[in-house]
Amino acid sequence: MKKMMHRSLTTGLAVTSIGLSLISSEFAPTASAEPSAVSMSNGAYSTAIQAPVIKPSWSFPVIPIDRNQYSEQAVAVAENGKVFAIDSNHRLVALEGSSGQKLWQYGGQLTPVLIHSNGTIYGMTQSGSIYAVTASGKKIWTTSLGFAKADHIYRIGSTVYITQSEQTAAVDAASGKLKWKISENKDSYHGLNNLMETDGVLIRNYNVQGSLTFEQINAYDAKTGKKLWESFRTSFPLTVKDGVVYSLANTFMIDDDPVNRKVTIARYDLKTGESKGDRQYRWTEAENKDGTFQSGGIYGSAFLYGKDLYVFQGKTLASYDFWNYKADSKPAHKWSQGDYEQLFPLSSIHEGRLFYQDFRTGGLIAMKLASGQFIHYDYGDNPTVQADVFGKGVYVGQSDGVFHGYDLMTLKPVFSVNTGSRSFGPILKSGGMIFIQSGPSSACRQAACISKINPKISRRI
Repeated sequence: MKKMMHRSLTTGLAVTSIGLSLISSEFAPTASAEPSAVSMSNGAYSTAIQAPVIKPSWSFPVIPIDRNQYSEQAVAVAENGKVFAIDSNHRLVALEGSSGQKLWQYGGQLTPVLIHSNGTIYGMTQSGSIYAVTASGKKIWTTSLGFAKADHIYRIGSTVYITQSEQTAAVDAASGKLKWKISENKDSYHGLNNLMETDGVLIRNYNVQGSLTFEQINAYDAKTGKKLWESFRTSFPLTVKDGVVYSLANTFMIDDDPVNRKVTIARYDLKTGESKGDRQYRWTEAENKDGTFQSGGIYGSAFLYGKDLYVFQGKTLASYDFWNYKADSKPAHKWSQGDYEQLFPLSSIHEGRLFYQDFRTGGLIAMKLASGQFIHYDYGDNPTVQADVFGKGVYVGQSDGVFHGYDLMTLKPVFSVNTGSRSFGPILKSGGMIFIQSGPSSACRQAACISKINPKISRRI
């Protein structure tokens, strides 16, 4: 059950005015309390979180991220007990996770776009080149791409893919040799952040602008970059199996029946894009008397987890056996989504919990699939800026600069850290170590920070 921990308005106010002493008692009116024009209390309360306040074991200054350009990027990755980060001088540095000792540094004028894969760090320079460096700091290769605003790097098999909005490049992971580089129409395409390769076919998603803007997937030959097919109003694949692509179709303004609702799963041949027929999952709703039609998110999105397709049906969440589809089949399970209008599905299940974001508060919410009970992880004393879940721990950075660790299963607060920052990046975890990415603070001389917290504390969750 949610604990309400919101700030409430002050119900009593005492004011002392030294100016009254200047008025002669002969002419002074009788003192009386002035009533307020408006006074209200929302009945909520704020309680201090009872958890040990700890200090980071170490902190290291890193480059701040421009979220307008790198909206989903972090300045660091943690692997095998080490942290690799872009420091405040735009260099790649390696830090020993336990002590924060700098092991080596590489390059200069680097951007906060990097990944770690198979013992190699791949990153981008401000001039638009991709580089590969070993985990010991030795340069392997550098390849010029002209991607000065690259947004993502992916390593799939023997290929490294780099994206920059509507552009995509493929580079050999071992040698750095450019395989191909392509670009869609920059006036109508805007690249999104999903990319996959299967059976020699690369699939990437975009927002494509026509009379309306919708998601589209494009399929390319992974060896040459040649476009094989495209599908407008189609989401990134739920899955690909036996040469068939399964994707959620967007039917907004095509089939807007407010009572007889449905989610459509389109099926395409992986190599040719030929339609293999649609699947439809149907439900009914009471007619909305105000005439509005709501679509997407809690009102008709879906995701696949194992063999189960979860379909968000407004007030109801339903699951279906995806691989035993029958037209108009009933759900295998149903759950009430309660006050569903505040929920935004994150399409993620962990420890028997399905996660949402509360888009009124920005906080993290989970539903126990076994019981249907909702759990709120935003019961701190300030709004949530960043929330991450690892194992049985929930890590929350608040807008007041306080970072909290909670037990996922019991909701009990385990520790708090005063970072002095109002912004956070994704939390990093390697083994039993937790690393906090935060914005400028006095701890890092007003630079952004990466900080490691006590592993004995973090291991409790």
